[in-house]
Amino acid sequence: MTTTEATPTTSADTKPLFYRYSVLITAIGRFFRGFVPFAAVIVFNAIVQMVLVWIFDPLPGWNFSFIFTTIISFVVLLWAFQALNITALAVATGKTSLGEVARSGNNWLAFSLWSVLMYVLVVIGTFIDVWVALAVLAVLPFVPMAAADGQRNPIVTNFKVIGERWLRYVITAIILGALLVFSTLMSAVNGFFIGGNLGSIIVWLFWGVTAAWYLSALALIYRSTNTGAQAVEVK
Repeated sequence: MTTTEATPTTSADTKPLFYRYSVLITAIGRFFRGFVPFAAVIVFNAIVQMVLVWIFDPLPGWNFSFIFTTIISFVVLLWAFQALNITALAVATGKTSLGEVARSGNNWLAFSLWSVLMYVLVVIGTFIDVWVALAVLAVLPFVPMAAADGQRNPIVTNFKVIGERWLRYVITAIILGALLVFSTLMSAVNGFFIGGNLGSIIVWLFWGVTAAWYLSALALIYRSTNTGAQAVEVK
C-alpha cells in the first residue's frame, strides 16, 4: 500500500477532482467499490429496525416499549449514518473494508451531536413549512460528512465546500431532489400495498442504498475541494 497526497492549493485549476462528467454516475461505481461495508451496514440497520417493531410493536406515547424502541432505533440509525458517511469518504478516493470502517468511528459523539442538530433544524423547518426543511437540507448538506471526517467546525467546512464546487453541487442537488421526491412516493406505495415486516425491511433497505449512493455523490464533491482533500490511499 502506498500513500499519495491530494495537494490542496488555492488555485481553482489544480483542485483534486475525483469524478468525471457526472457525480451521480461516478457515485454508482464508488458504491460498488465499497459494496461490502455499505451492504453490511444497510442490512444490519434494516434488520434491527424491523425486529424492534416486530417484537415490541410500540404504540406512540409515554410508555416503556415506545421510548425504548425509539432510543435503540435512533442510536442504531446514528451509527449506521456515520458508518455510511465514513465509507463514502473512503471510497471517494480509494478503497476500504468493513474492518477499516469499524475502526474509523472515533468521533461518534461529535458526529452524533451535529447530526442531531441537523435533525432538529429539519424538524423545526417541517413545522414551519416543508420548503423550509428542504432548504435546511440543501444549505447544510455537508455538515454530517464534515463531522464524520473530523472537521473542527462542520458548518464552516460545509460552506467552504459549497463555495468551491457550487455549480456541481447545485446540479447534483436538483437531480437528487427530484429522485428523492419520487422515492418518497414509492415508499408510500410500498407501505400501502405491502406493509408489515416485509414492507418495513424493503423500505429500510431501499433508503439505505439510496443514502449510500447520495453520500457517495456528496463525498466525491467534498473530496474534490481543497477543504475536503486529504491523503489518498492507493491499494
